[in-house]
Amino acid sequence: MIWATEYKHVDQVKLLLSKGADISIRDKEKNICLHWAAFSGSVEISELLLNAHCDLHVVNIHGDSPLHIAARENRLECVKLFLSRGANVFLKNREGETPPDCCSHNSKAWGALQAYKRERDAKNGRLRRTEEKLLDSDISLGQERVCIPCVNSVDSEPVPDDYKYITENCVTSPMNIDRNITHLQYCVCKEDCSTSICMCGQLSLRRWYDKSGCLLPEFCREEPPLIFECNHACSCWRTCKNRVVQNGLGTRLQVFRTSKKGWGVRALQDIPQGSFVCEYVGEIISEAEADVRQNDAYLFSLDDKPEDQYCIDARFYGNISRFLNHMCEPNLFACRVFTTHQDLRFPHIAFFASENIKAGEELGFNYGDHFWEVKSKLFSCECGSSKCKYSSVAMALLQADSTPEDQQQPSALPDTSSSSGAS
Repeated sequence: MIWATEYKHVDQVKLLLSKGADISIRDKEKNICLHWAAFSGSVEISELLLNAHCDLHVVNIHGDSPLHIAARENRLECVKLFLSRGANVFLKNREGETPPDCCSHNSKAWGALQAYKRERDAKNGRLRRTEEKLLDSDISLGQERVCIPCVNSVDSEPVPDDYKYITENCVTSPMNIDRNITHLQYCVCKEDCSTSICMCGQLSLRRWYDKSGCLLPEFCREEPPLIFECNHACSCWRTCKNRVVQNGLGTRLQVFRTSKKGWGVRALQDIPQGSFVCEYVGEIISEAEADVRQNDAYLFSLDDKPEDQYCIDARFYGNISRFLNHMCEPNLFACRVFTTHQDLRFPHIAFFASENIKAGEELGFNYGDHFWEVKSKLFSCECGSSKCKYSSVAMALLQADSTPEDQQQPSALPDTSSSSGAS
């Protein structure tokens, strides 16, 4: 199959496919037939292999996908075919290169890849439901690796613009974060940190990411351990498997207008359980500063202890995570992750998928009991879960259960025992 593919023997490929040949067979460098079809520039064979369900995202020993190969060899028609079949233009090889990084900037392949990036949002807009109005093709203004569209099919509310979109936590007052590189604990691993001797994995109790960057099934979601990713003092490759959150947002998400909860976030692609989805980004402030701020709806504590000293406020500065709604049965959970420093007071707050999430599903996390102890007096939960603890019905039942029987019925006569008003 590989020889027939490399030398563009279309009839032989058809014959072998009809006889049940293995399209996933690999050579010594882990190339499959589709890699060789890309190398030789055979669009017809590439299409035959894809129609036979050949994996478009399989990588060889160098981490190259078929799109990497086609881009590097300037096989324009193969590039266009792979893009039309959903090839990932952001996939990085072992050298940290995406397909556009592999080709010359004056090549036709590079031009096609750039055109694809520009046209992707327009195509998504044409495929959206006709009643859904695209307000903004990318609320991040190009700061994220993937575009974040904003849509509204509910009312006339415009795109939210009362905050500054940022991709990393910021400070607006002096904050003594220990970023001294000599204070970092680091690993001396070679290549991808796949062994148990990795110091960063040991700091995290073990390396919690699998080969695809998802958390292992045995990771404790109820009481997540701290995760220490490899850092810039480590000896491993930049593409090692213990670097996930630091690579930033890579999942296609959308901000949309909900019918009862204001803005929300939903997935534009299937998200496997354990995948990193996004980080809670905002302004790092002290607990004392948080206490005097009027709007506390965007606060996220940096420590799960009652005496925490710092939190993140996404009210004025934030990313897509500021639009995530509360869910009593959440599909996201938060982990505290360290990437460029190891100052335990200032972890990154990273959201991972707690279950397999389908494209089109809304994303959310549990805001916690403390949030609802305060906010339930002002509004009720609209998550719609059958197990919702903070809906108007659930709160009414809770109040009825907690009210003493002798206070549930009004007295026959007014109480005149005190002349002072209620306080």
